Amino acid sequence: MIKNQFVQNKLVLHLMEQEEFELLTTSSNQEEYLLWKTNKRNVDIVRVSLKQFDWNRDVEESVQQIEKNVVQNIQLPLFKQTISFHHVFIVEYEPVDSWSNLMNRESSVNKIDRSFVYLCGQDRDEVLVHFFQKAQLHHPLTFSIPDNLFELEYQTVKLKHQIQHIHKNAEKEILALFNRGKPRLSYLILAINIIIFLLLEYRGGSTNPETLIQYGAKYNVAMMDGEWWRIITSMFLHIGIFHLALNMLALYFIGTLVERIYGSIRFVIVYFLAGIAGGMASFALNPSIAAGASGALFGLFGALLYFGLKNPRVFFQTMGTNVIFIVILNIIFGFSMPQVDNGAHIGGLVGGFIASGIVMLPKTKAFMQQLIAVVIYVFYVFGLLAYGLTNEDVQFDETLQIQRVQQLLEDKQYEEVMEIVTRTLPYADELEAELHFYRAFANIYLESLDLAKSDLETAVEHKPDFEEAWYNLALLYQQENEYDKALQAAEQLLDLNNEESSYQALYQELKRAEN
Repeated sequence: MIKNQFVQNKLVLHLMEQEEFELLTTSSNQEEYLLWKTNKRNVDIVRVSLKQFDWNRDVEESVQQIEKNVVQNIQLPLFKQTISFHHVFIVEYEPVDSWSNLMNRESSVNKIDRSFVYLCGQDRDEVLVHFFQKAQLHHPLTFSIPDNLFELEYQTVKLKHQIQHIHKNAEKEILALFNRGKPRLSYLILAINIIIFLLLEYRGGSTNPETLIQYGAKYNVAMMDGEWWRIITSMFLHIGIFHLALNMLALYFIGTLVERIYGSIRFVIVYFLAGIAGGMASFALNPSIAAGASGALFGLFGALLYFGLKNPRVFFQTMGTNVIFIVILNIIFGFSMPQVDNGAHIGGLVGGFIASGIVMLPKTKAFMQQLIAVVIYVFYVFGLLAYGLTNEDVQFDETLQIQRVQQLLEDKQYEEVMEIVTRTLPYADELEAELHFYRAFANIYLESLDLAKSDLETAVEHKPDFEEAWYNLALLYQQENEYDKALQAAEQLLDLNNEESSYQALYQELKRAEN
């Protein structure tokens, strides 16, 4: 039995040292080891066991049980191509009945593509060679078993200690990857978001568009006028308690994880660079008022994906499948919900991934790669800016431009109103009448009364129940002494709303003028 233990531990140590296998689990009495190795999209799992079986069916039951446990309890790579399971039994004797059917069996367990069983008994060396061929191992295993019993026991114990030492060092290295920083800045940013949210609620409500614009929400109209600082300020504003709660939960779990992996300085750089990229993508693709930390938070997912690119084995052993699933789920959800700013999400995700290449993981030096990442990030952000400035479908969105025109009218910038409405009308659909109405206002103040009348006539043609347009059209007709048309417009007003006193007064005045 001690010889089998020696062979078992010699094989396990060889797999760990020479073939880059990692120890997954070991039984309490070290009777059985479970190891694995990922190579691109292929996964090899090796079980090295001293269990002795009397019958073929007992081997089959043990094989099935172990394979089920692995699939249920071990995080396997998401985009795997094949998973091969190798069961190596080092035994004193073989099962009583034939077991040759197990040598290349079809696994009944879902996700296991290939399953092999090797019984190392009297022909141990030959079976191990067969195992090395099937597992495509590159370094042959050669050893001799000590004849002296005390030497054999000593060497066996030594091998066990070596296995445990390598395993513990590997665990320490993995733990070190997740303890490179304390999540102080994550908690600080979380607190700032909550404080600003309470301020918004106190000053008018976090769902009030005017309050959001006043305190720095992403507002394309203002940004086109030079207020680019809104890309940063909008990262700290949230629209409603649910929006805040969802993002702060993500910051609490994902932000602290990224800060532990990257360290505080790298974390905050990634956070803001991702937020800027997300905000710029929102400017380029979304005309609506927007706010929230979602772009920056998706950037943190990008940072985790970058970590997975650099440490694929650890990534998929720990969180990889969950991270990829959450990202895909959120993107699908964003495309299915119109009110979700999916542009900011995807823009932040890509920005965070690139930003991670700029800062790199701790203890990593790759100046040229970092410089390339900086260039890519600059081109990415300025590319989004250039696209946004020329994306007339967004920047001349009718709802957005009406908000802009209203502000310009308050500021008495009538020439600019004329220009904006003229450029927006080709993209208008539901609000074409309102655009003509506001351009008519600008024409009135610019004393272009004929153009004003034309715009108002077009407005009521597109929207027959547009009371304000009818009222101003009646006044213009009156001013131009076109009393018949003015009276018709006033009558239309009364048909729409005969309880409005100003309409009644205008109608009576026009009737008297006509007589």
